[in-house]
Amino acid sequence: MTGQGEGLSRRGLLGVSTAAVLAPAVARAAVRADLQPYERLLKTWCDGLLARQVTGLAGQGANGGFLCPGCGMVHGRVADTVYPLLRMARTSGDARYVRAAKAAQVWSEHNVSRPDGSWVNDVFLNDWKGITVFRAIALSETLLHHGDLLDASTREAWRARLARAFDFLDGFMKIDTGNINYPISTAYAFSLGAEALGRDAYTAKARDFAQASLDFFTPNGLLFGEGHPQRGRTAKGRPPVDLGYNVEESLPALAMYGLRTGDQALLDQVVTSLRAHMEFMLPDGGWDNSWGTRNFKWTWWGSRTSDGCHPAYRLLADRDPRFAEVSARNLALMAACTHDGLLYGGPHYRAAGYKPCIHHTFSHAKALAAVLDLAQPLATAPRAELPRDRPYGLKPIPEIGTHLASLGPWRATFTDYDFDYLAPAGGGHASGGAISLLHHQALGPVLAASMTRYKAVEISNQQVPIDAAHQPLTLRIEVAQGKDAFTSIADLSARLEVVERGDGVEVAAFGRLKTPEGRELEPPVDFSLAYRLTSKGLELSAKVTGLGSRTARLIAPVVASKGESAVRRDARAIAIAKPGGSILVASAGSDLDGDVGTRIFNLVPGLQAMALSIKLRDGQAASLVISAA
Repeated sequence: MTGQGEGLSRRGLLGVSTAAVLAPAVARAAVRADLQPYERLLKTWCDGLLARQVTGLAGQGANGGFLCPGCGMVHGRVADTVYPLLRMARTSGDARYVRAAKAAQVWSEHNVSRPDGSWVNDVFLNDWKGITVFRAIALSETLLHHGDLLDASTREAWRARLARAFDFLDGFMKIDTGNINYPISTAYAFSLGAEALGRDAYTAKARDFAQASLDFFTPNGLLFGEGHPQRGRTAKGRPPVDLGYNVEESLPALAMYGLRTGDQALLDQVVTSLRAHMEFMLPDGGWDNSWGTRNFKWTWWGSRTSDGCHPAYRLLADRDPRFAEVSARNLALMAACTHDGLLYGGPHYRAAGYKPCIHHTFSHAKALAAVLDLAQPLATAPRAELPRDRPYGLKPIPEIGTHLASLGPWRATFTDYDFDYLAPAGGGHASGGAISLLHHQALGPVLAASMTRYKAVEISNQQVPIDAAHQPLTLRIEVAQGKDAFTSIADLSARLEVVERGDGVEVAAFGRLKTPEGRELEPPVDFSLAYRLTSKGLELSAKVTGLGSRTARLIAPVVASKGESAVRRDARAIAIAKPGGSILVASAGSDLDGDVGTRIFNLVPGLQAMALSIKLRDGQAASLVISAA
């Protein structure tokens, strides 16, 4: 059964007695008007968590954990909730949140705590100890900001447990441990630990990690290191970069470290980097991580198990007013994706019949708590213009082989980025000169890339497809042969040419059809894709050579939720109704196949689509036009 933190009737591993479970009197703390949207969403999420907390079971194993509706398990990092829950106790004056936080911490000690002071990622499936840095951050923030809401025995027990965690981190964490988000977060963790534990030596350790992180920025300000090795380079000379982890974990950690220590030089670098990453925010508050190394965890609003962009953008909004706009838009998008108290992994999850993974909620709740605790007042300002609000033409970003185009109401991303996080098995983000995103200012997403082939890379941190409707979303050329799919988006060695010409942006891609592992057809099949984006829409031409008797298709999944109707105008044209207008998809010379009443779906980034396709003939170009009405 589930409830709200009751039922802990025996002494836990932390030495918390029955009496200590009861919260002290908690006085309600007023929230400033500019922070009330953060407080409202945090309350919604905290109440959603309380409604799913396990209580009353025989034995101690499950009590205090939060049961995940989407995964049918208790995720190992649920005790990160101690921070947002106590923040909500402060805001609301409701002691239920204190009791729930205590219960979650006891669950953690029963199930994922280890004798060496670490915590592991999960009870089973994943014994990675690096997540100790994030648990240490959450516990430190709790004690520093809200320790007074705990009774003395609990407070001292948590402090002692925190000391053991830092003893572990002191020997475990190095600059090259895991992906770059881990050592960068360690800088912030040790700065917190120095104060929470009174260990002055941690101040120098924090500074060492922070200074070492400055080596991981590209000349354009992007943070790299989200791949193995961190400093690795591809055949095209590109480092591992992931937008989701950068904006939702690493840069917020560096921002909070810099603010905490007053390191102005580091904060200057963080601000430069936040501006560079801001280029990828979409007008609706979504993050375009269609190209990132770890886009297997991409959601439209961010990344699945990181914390959120808000502690970076909102806390540094005094240095660039657009940063507050980034935070506000993303907050509104997450609120729109929240149902029944939990954050769903994308705009169409619910329509596709998927339940939410609770990890999204308790991870991102920490970011809102940090804003409520640390944000300085901001004067009310009109809606600020973000980079992708404006039709600027073409922006190449060479270190990730990605080009952003912005013409009229259209926003597009083209990529041949060749850092495959999943190599040698392959199947990560789309490459091959793919159009990985097409977005309309008024009508929303039109095309969006999923993984080349969906795989639960982090088995307890990704959801599992539930039916055959789960299919790739990326526009591509494909030849199916047995169980294999040979596609244009799997060719990491494809060549991409991008120019601005006349009133548009022209993109040409040349490569070979391959499997995600890099195998080619025998004999090989070459492909070419030619795109032209103007203020009127997208024109696309596709061609294959060397096909022989095999069948190839241009597959174009056009984003459309179950509730958005479509009408076939004739054999070569379909109109999809959107709020405020329609998307028109047409083929100039070939039939446009696809069932207008059927939808496919992909967990990355959580969108439904109508699977349209055109049959390709050897050496003959086929065309597709996407416009708005």
